[in-house]
Amino acid sequence: MSVSGLTTAGDWRFGQGRAVYLKRSAEIRQNVITRLRSFTDDWFADINAGLPWLDMLGTKNNQARILREVERTVLRTPGVQALERLELVGVTMREAEIRIAVRDIFGVQLTDNVSVIA
Repeated sequence: MSVSGLTTAGDWRFGQGRAVYLKRSAEIRQNVITRLRSFTDDWFADINAGLPWLDMLGTKNNQARILREVERTVLRTPGVQALERLELVGVTMREAEIRIAVRDIFGVQLTDNVSVIA
């Protein structure tokens, strides 16, 4: 599955046709990030897609559940071979900051910080 690249603000890039489509490791990295930033009940075509961020961020002392959900989501992302590092940097009632490192099917280690704001 090919995906169009996103701007630094997280919006779709337009105007260059297939030139903005990502390939290989860049595509996998974006899919991981997009899946982690997705909320359940937010997409009409699949209300189960995403993570239950509103429930998880609205509850105190929920770090273990957040880590389990993030791990499950990352490992089920097509193209991800292994989750090598997962760290919850900060959690508030409305925000989570996650550091991840994954190895993809091309043998590339992808690292990123992912912020989620509810």
